[in-house]
Amino acid sequence: MTKKKREINPKPNKIALVAITVFCLAVFFGGYFLFKSIQPKTFKLEPELYAKSEAIDIKKDDYEKLIEEKKSFIVMVDKPDCYTTADMRKRMTEFPEDMQFKYYRIMWTQAKESSLHEYVKFVPSVAIIHNGEVVDFLDADSDEDTAKYNEAQALQDWIRSYVIFSTNE
Repeated sequence: MTKKKREINPKPNKIALVAITVFCLAVFFGGYFLFKSIQPKTFKLEPELYAKSEAIDIKKDDYEKLIEEKKSFIVMVDKPDCYTTADMRKRMTEFPEDMQFKYYRIMWTQAKESSLHEYVKFVPSVAIIHNGEVVDFLDADSDEDTAKYNEAQALQDWIRSYVIFSTNE
């Protein structure tokens, strides 16, 4: 009795190729999202911004330069004739001693012409930027952000959830 030789099919199996491709993509994206999830959420502002809480007025071009230079900062979108904005402006300077920082203030007319307008559609707003990317912002049209507009502690907690103020953190 002679044994038959098994022939190996030289053509790749399409199902196997699809399975391998899907597996590789799953590993790649799974690793990417795992890496993103273990990165620290909090960060430091630019060193020169840790000082007495006060606003630094900027224009659209100044904002775009900060983004281009991948700076980390907080910016408030302001509108002088708005009562809610006046309250937020006051709240932004009333932080506890261990939470003093300078922030940028851009007028609504300038913000509308900048890349910030991709996120901020209503006034007032505060945006937190890390390495030139908007990581979060207050939406004046959102019920979820109402407490941050009305309660100093809620605003402080929100900012602290992103920004490191203590050298121990």
